[in-house]
Amino acid sequence: MTNTTTYREAWDATVGERGSSLIALTTVLMAGLGNLAYSMILADTSRSLIMAAGIGITRTGSLVLVTVFALLPLCLAKNLAVLAPFSLVGMGAMIFTLVVMGVRYYDGTYDATRGGKFLEDLSDDLKPSFGNIGARGALSPNVLLLVCMTFQAFFAHYNAPRYYMELKNNTVQRFSGVVSSSFSISAVFYIIMTAFGFLTFGSHSNGFILNNYSTNDSLAFISRAAIAVAILFTYPLPFIGVRDGILDILMVP
Repeated sequence: MTNTTTYREAWDATVGERGSSLIALTTVLMAGLGNLAYSMILADTSRSLIMAAGIGITRTGSLVLVTVFALLPLCLAKNLAVLAPFSLVGMGAMIFTLVVMGVRYYDGTYDATRGGKFLEDLSDDLKPSFGNIGARGALSPNVLLLVCMTFQAFFAHYNAPRYYMELKNNTVQRFSGVVSSSFSISAVFYIIMTAFGFLTFGSHSNGFILNNYSTNDSLAFISRAAIAVAILFTYPLPFIGVRDGILDILMVP
């Protein structure tokens, strides 16, 4: 191993200094896109939660509130070690959401043929929609969106060098084991959640699947709150990638 803490340093040690700035810039963009995705999810979830309380607010307004009063203080924290316990909260939120999606698929509350008591709460573009294309749908250009999201989910993490250096007993073998098990568990979650989402809402499945569920659905409300809390405390991690990447580009020690 190179005993370096950033991708740029690893590039310098293995390839040379030429092109290392591009590596640092790529890291910034990757982490920045992660923050952007988190902000989009937080905007949707916070707006849904606020509106469920009977308060009207725009998506932009909810994002501003979350950014100013929650994300900014968290990103300015000097010691992010306090956020470590919230990784368990994130796992719990994902497991709970997976269970909720399974329950709602099987109980038919979003199925017009089985009553679908929550369907009246949804706009037409969020209601379940199924066609008869079948397996031919796999040949649609829209599949490329799924491919892009899959690559986004499993790319080399912008904080990977930092994670390796901070891993207890950080041998290559142990790090490989941690990464392999983590990716495998994530893949199982992605596959099952994608299946439940599509089987429930079909072609009208929203990019953020919880948007498809009614604001009057108590289980979905809890899922939104749990996901919002998990993302809230995860947000500073990609922010570190952006910050460290910018400092790396500017060669600030």
